[in-house]
Amino acid sequence: MNRLMTFGLSVALTALMSAGFAQHDHDHEGDIHLGVADGSAAVVEPHELAEPPYSLELMMEQILPGVFGVDQGWDFHIEEGETHPMLRSVTIQQVFISDGLVGVLEDTDEPIFGAGAGGTWTLEWDENDPEAVHQHIVFASNTLPTRDNPLLFRFRLVDAVAWDGTNLPNSDITYTLEFVPEPASLLALSAGLGALALRRRRHA
Repeated sequence: MNRLMTFGLSVALTALMSAGFAQHDHDHEGDIHLGVADGSAAVVEPHELAEPPYSLELMMEQILPGVFGVDQGWDFHIEEGETHPMLRSVTIQQVFISDGLVGVLEDTDEPIFGAGAGGTWTLEWDENDPEAVHQHIVFASNTLPTRDNPLLFRFRLVDAVAWDGTNLPNSDITYTLEFVPEPASLLALSAGLGALALRRRRHA
């Protein structure tokens, strides 16, 4: 069943990617910035994810009938006054993901995160194409999360290499992306349930 759900979401997300769902902002506002802290790879921004309890709330919207998702950007952190990032490479390793939730990298059609997926993704700096490290992942599910029961993606950073070529120890921190419904999605769901209840009363 999970494989079938994942396949269906993959098809939907492939269509979304080709239609340009991933909106790439030029200033990278809202991206997850990866760098170095206390001698190991770490999330540097946003502060909600970089500091205890290391959790970031993201709002899912309906992107297709029965499919809910959010586009999340990722990038390497460059400190103010520097011309290069803190990292040369790092791997994002899936620690936990809620059933039915998948993460698909832009311009691909196979989930890298989710049940049965590889669960690892490596970002590498390319001096000839510095923008190449700025990537987007669409996280999606065919189940709308609730505030009381959000969908979760937990990850850690491993196999990182600092800018000077030093191999960094794996991070002991587990970061959490917490997916909750966009208010508009809740209103739409409530309206749909209300219409369904009214229809049932009329046929009763």
